[in-house]
Amino acid sequence: MSAIPTIEFGVPGDKVRVPRIGLGTMGMSAFYGAVDDSESVKVLNHAIDVGCTFWDTADVYGAGHNERLLSQALKPRRNKVFVCTKFGVAHKEPGPDFKGNFDQLITGICGKPDYVRSQAEVSLKRLGIDKIDLYYQHR
Repeated sequence: MSAIPTIEFGVPGDKVRVPRIGLGTMGMSAFYGAVDDSESVKVLNHAIDVGCTFWDTADVYGAGHNERLLSQALKPRRNKVFVCTKFGVAHKEPGPDFKGNFDQLITGICGKPDYVRSQAEVSLKRLGIDKIDLYYQHR
């Protein structure tokens, strides 16, 4: 299998090489029907194996579920993945037995500095990592 082409990403003095093809992980946790964590972790590990290591998630995907899911594949292979996560769609935390529509949990949009810092800390814990490679505001 051929490698995925890469591109330089960043600003002068702080650039990294990332794959030109990334993996958006939203559908692994919400919005497109039933989720299967075991199958999703297999997909994440396969993505690493084939060089698709530019991953995008957000704190709102599955109300945090997506970041926790990614942590399962990141734990043993963190140094292989460029992790992007987003903030800005404020939401309530679901209860342990929540089975509803995640859209019902959204409370608004927020980009205030205190909110951004607090959500970065939450995302770091969910992802089980000590650094987010790209952190940006959700559209």
